[in-house]
Amino acid sequence: MGMIARFCLFFGLLLLVSCRSTMLAQEMRQVDGQNYIQHTVLKGQTLYAISKHYAVPIEAITFANPASRQGLSLGQVLLIPVKAQVKKELKTAPALMESELGHTVAKKETLFGISRKYGVELSDLIARNPSVSQGVKEGMVVVIPVSKITTLPVQQITAAIDDKSISHLVQPNETVYSLSKRYDVSPEEIQATNGGLPQGLKAGTYVRIPAKKEAPKPIEPVVPVRPIGTSNKVVFLLPFAIAANDSVQSRNKEKGLYGPTDAAVQFYAGARMAIDSLEQLGLRADISVLDVGDDALTWTPVLKNDAVLDADLCIGPFHRAAIERLCRTAPSAHIVCPVPQSNKVLLGNPNVSKVLSGRPDQLQQMARYVAFHHAQDNIILCAPDIVDEKDLRDQFRITLEHALEGKKGRLRDSVLVAKTGKRDIADVITKLSATQQNVVIATSEDVEYVTALVSRLAELVPGKRIILFGLNSWTDIGTLDLADLEALNTHLPASTWVDRDNPRVKHFIHQYRDRFENEPGDYAFLGFDVSFFYLRALMEYGRDFPSHFAEVNTQPLHLSFKLFKSGEENGYRNENAFMIEYGPKGLRKAP
Repeated sequence: MGMIARFCLFFGLLLLVSCRSTMLAQEMRQVDGQNYIQHTVLKGQTLYAISKHYAVPIEAITFANPASRQGLSLGQVLLIPVKAQVKKELKTAPALMESELGHTVAKKETLFGISRKYGVELSDLIARNPSVSQGVKEGMVVVIPVSKITTLPVQQITAAIDDKSISHLVQPNETVYSLSKRYDVSPEEIQATNGGLPQGLKAGTYVRIPAKKEAPKPIEPVVPVRPIGTSNKVVFLLPFAIAANDSVQSRNKEKGLYGPTDAAVQFYAGARMAIDSLEQLGLRADISVLDVGDDALTWTPVLKNDAVLDADLCIGPFHRAAIERLCRTAPSAHIVCPVPQSNKVLLGNPNVSKVLSGRPDQLQQMARYVAFHHAQDNIILCAPDIVDEKDLRDQFRITLEHALEGKKGRLRDSVLVAKTGKRDIADVITKLSATQQNVVIATSEDVEYVTALVSRLAELVPGKRIILFGLNSWTDIGTLDLADLEALNTHLPASTWVDRDNPRVKHFIHQYRDRFENEPGDYAFLGFDVSFFYLRALMEYGRDFPSHFAEVNTQPLHLSFKLFKSGEENGYRNENAFMIEYGPKGLRKAP
């Protein structure tokens, strides 16, 4: 049988496709006039480690978050009181490393002093950091094994558990009773989970809602491969926002399509090409295409559509708020987020996939790349005096140091750190080697600093051999000179890359031009790759396809899939990323 398609939009929209192509900031919250840092508890984290990282006494954290006295839960949201931060300790606060801490050695600090500071036996510290057995040097990162601390209550050093509870942001006028009705748990259970709620419910704070007790489900055998020809129900939820184009074009006849419309039309054009290819392989699907617009007034009623409620797979929507609402509306469907989003969209939503790798995964890929290709080179990490970027830089440094562990021929035991101002990069220059290959890394998005760094380093080439590593966001910094980026062989991480010399890409572009009389932009490639991967998975494995992600064999045009589930109650994120580089032949994928 052929494809059954229910279109809520005219297919003629596809002819309007235009030629235009598209770790860690702290969230703040104010409660009763007091400022709090909003921290979401991740795998392996402990109350003690969080306290040390933010330089806030444990007692201050537990007072603001009574539920934390009984231990931490995966995905729990803690409010960290800013006024309780010890400023002296904050300057040297260690970085969070899942179940451990990363301590940066200060001037004149000793290994014994570090062991005393954290309450860890010296032998345990050396066992976790074999390279420090002969002593430590300023700037080195020493990993603190929190689990080895024996002087603290067990609740403070126990890693967060996945107890299926959720964090609820208390709204004005909510009561324990109303929450018990909403989540179908008793008021007593909510109070017990939150240390008795000694201060009652306070709007703007978070409480933990215990998981509802359910009868165990019978174990059903899993069929490894679904018979070809089985019908599937798929919904595309895209922000066509057709009405918005009238106002855009009335203001400016030359402006073209409204941005979200342009993205949605391109995406679905690529998706149609994937669907046509899969039909030839035996795909049978009932496909609906719905316009969710770009605001809650539009998407709220659409998400209650019968096609959505009965779907096996929902591709879209693009907005995080719409995705979270859809998780409640269609809990049995797998929901694909195909555009850039924070990993937080996955917390507590096990039926969600995030297709594009985020900054944490991109930086991890960059650290692995540097360690593999440049372990023997003079590696310099830039540390500009920009407070908001310190956490990101510290996390990257720890990841890089771990990636370098055990690499043969390392030039030195630890990465050089160059401390600079926004414009003054003198310390970077003094650390450059005249004979070695220099690898300069800057995990900064500050336009002023990045521009100064790139232009100054480019002046030193070819007298000094320099390779520069930065962030993907640099591609949007208009003040950077392309010639400077090429001179420095600048490398950036990216979630996607279109190699227009690839024969398969050329074939796709040719077919797209013939069919839609237009050039495919980034969203067209995204629509093809995402639709082909998830529809192929659904076609072969049925609704259980997420447990077979590693077995789905496709050949994406501009990204790759390595979907990773970061917790039983969390969704899947794609941790694959590429390194791209500027060179004499322009921008290309790094080997």
